[in-house]
Amino acid sequence: MRIALNRLGRTIMRDELFESFPFGIIRIDSANKIQRMNYYAKQLTHALDQESLETLLTLKPKNDITTWSVANHQIALNVELFMVSGDSNRLLLLGLEPNFTSSLPPQFERALEDLTTDPEEIVLRIVTMISEATSFERFDLVRVNPQLRKYSYAYSIGLEIEGSIYAPYSQIRKTGLGWILETEAPQLSSSLQPEGFSFSEDPMLYRTGFRSALRVPILFGHEVIGAILLGGTKALQFEIEDAYLISQISRHFSQAFYHSGIIQERSYQAMATSAFLHSMAENLKDDHILDFLNDYCIQLQIATQLESIYLCLLDQTHQQQKLLVSAGRKFPQKNEWKPLDKEIAAMLQAKSIVCYSLVHTSIQNTDELLNQGFTSTLYAPIEHRETIVAALVAAAMDEKASSPYMSGLFKVATEQLSSVVARLPNAPGAVPEPNSSRQLPKPTRKDRLQDQETSGFSRIIGSSRIMQDTLQNAARAAQYDFPILITGETGTGKELLAKAIHQSSQVAQGPFIVVNSAAIPANLLESELFGYQEGAFSGGVKGGKPGKILLANRGTLFLDEIGELSPELQAKLLRVIQEQEIEPLGAIKPIPIKVRILSATHRDLSSMVEQGEFREDLLYRLNSIEIKIPPLRERGQDILELAEHMLQFLAQSHDTPEKTLSPGAQDLFLKYTWPGNIRQLQNIINRLYVFAEGSTIHTQDLPPDLRVAETDKGHSEKEEIAGLLAEFGGNKTALAQYLGITRTGLWKKLKRLGLQ
Repeated sequence: MRIALNRLGRTIMRDELFESFPFGIIRIDSANKIQRMNYYAKQLTHALDQESLETLLTLKPKNDITTWSVANHQIALNVELFMVSGDSNRLLLLGLEPNFTSSLPPQFERALEDLTTDPEEIVLRIVTMISEATSFERFDLVRVNPQLRKYSYAYSIGLEIEGSIYAPYSQIRKTGLGWILETEAPQLSSSLQPEGFSFSEDPMLYRTGFRSALRVPILFGHEVIGAILLGGTKALQFEIEDAYLISQISRHFSQAFYHSGIIQERSYQAMATSAFLHSMAENLKDDHILDFLNDYCIQLQIATQLESIYLCLLDQTHQQQKLLVSAGRKFPQKNEWKPLDKEIAAMLQAKSIVCYSLVHTSIQNTDELLNQGFTSTLYAPIEHRETIVAALVAAAMDEKASSPYMSGLFKVATEQLSSVVARLPNAPGAVPEPNSSRQLPKPTRKDRLQDQETSGFSRIIGSSRIMQDTLQNAARAAQYDFPILITGETGTGKELLAKAIHQSSQVAQGPFIVVNSAAIPANLLESELFGYQEGAFSGGVKGGKPGKILLANRGTLFLDEIGELSPELQAKLLRVIQEQEIEPLGAIKPIPIKVRILSATHRDLSSMVEQGEFREDLLYRLNSIEIKIPPLRERGQDILELAEHMLQFLAQSHDTPEKTLSPGAQDLFLKYTWPGNIRQLQNIINRLYVFAEGSTIHTQDLPPDLRVAETDKGHSEKEEIAGLLAEFGGNKTALAQYLGITRTGLWKKLKRLGLQ
């Protein structure tokens, strides 16, 4: 009965979506018969005569043409055709405007408006949109490198596929993913059967219990940069309408998905490179440093094919420089202290990379450089603890050294060399990093236990009285095994506090399992929580899967957004808490467990109880102890402490100089209300770290929400965006970057506000 109800709900949702498209849709079968059409299509076709309608229904692609115009004396229609491999039906899309298919149903339009390029945020946004578009029992969101023909998982959830292993960065072979990489088109297997298998993974899908599959490419810049892979346990679970809607959704978020992948990959590289270089610099013997630097310059010169590269030490106190190592053609420098060259002095004054095209610039030693055939030079500062201690210099016989590409490359190179150059004993102003592992005594077992008890809470930043009281209450509650309910607004750090409680509890040696109820599609939440045994589903899923609750046995289960649980799951969770046992789907008998339950919500559960949306007996069980995290706006100076910590972490993890907030920026940070709390603060700090120039973040660098004075906040969203659009001279790309959203998202916002 439950499956039938779900199926009924699924059909109703699909019909609502079908009707909510802002243009006409007609599904036609292979015999040119209309299967269904939405209300908009009925209105548009009503004005067509019989001959025009018959012409419309017989349209098929020819020579890759899939768009037409159909007109009579009453109406002129723009028509697009959508077909998907594996389905004999086709969709006719009708509209009055040329680009009518650029719009989606309203609920998806708003979701795409404020789409950022934050890797975690965009993945969760995509999952939410796909979950609203269709139901499934398996969902994989993958990133694709089309040049290397490799893929990695950005998100996976649902039934485990028998015989498969989770292997990120795998080679793409002759699979469904390989097919859509080649064709750049979606593929629908509406009924998986042994006699009709198309790809190498189909037998595994069938043995697992899947009976339908939908594969949709994510295209950007005429390349496949990712894919949405869906599996269903019922035949005909996916139809051509699903393929079209998900294809359209992917087209709208593809740009943000692509750029978020670049950001994520750069983050990986920056953190790994930083760890590698710091470790190498720490263990590099003093008498080997010059050899290392010399080899580095040689390798950089070979890689860039620049004619000459050298590194010199700087003594700003005495305004001197000294050649250290060089590679390539001989540069007119000597290995002795000498007064600063004019271009080095300019670099020190600018505190930035400076470049010269020698044929257009009059600088010291120009004639000498030109006589050696050099045409361009580049001077890049090497900083350590906010002091420029050296310079990496390049010269080229063409204008390559003054190109933007070389500036970007040498910026990274100088950041990498910073910790190594600082180890030189004769580097003025540089202080060697202390080797803490050699100075500190080896910790005892007692020290480790004490550190374990305090480490979780010590990582939570905040010296305000209200936050310290919260942490003290949490630390006391952690010592007991009572369920704890953590409440507070979205983005206040509930998961971080839950982890600290676990690390300070009696089950700290056990697992800490997190379940975000809001991030898991509703129809998969039960199997994710309780697991399932073989034969639990109508498709005959093989092998079974342990649920999150069982994985948390002898540890802690953290249920985030507990208010999103359905009444049925609330009843099953209550039994788990009362009986300390679970019953996986399809199980014959319950399994005893010992799990500590921590839960969190931003909703008012008491009000939900009054409205019949949440069980009162479950609420009593969950909030034996309630801990409320204060919103960021009530934490005063904690805002600046958090911002400073975030900036320091970004500088350390990316091995770049630290940035600080100016007094004016600090004042605006303290005045702002922070509706998104710590999560919003982190996003803003990330943007400021990337885009604010120099080592100080000023008020003009802040996003508009922070810069708007309290007296001006009565302005409508339309007035604020219109003012910013005028301020940026109509440059939408710059405005989107300033707002921290994609250009497509800005276009949708402008369209909704009537400013497009």
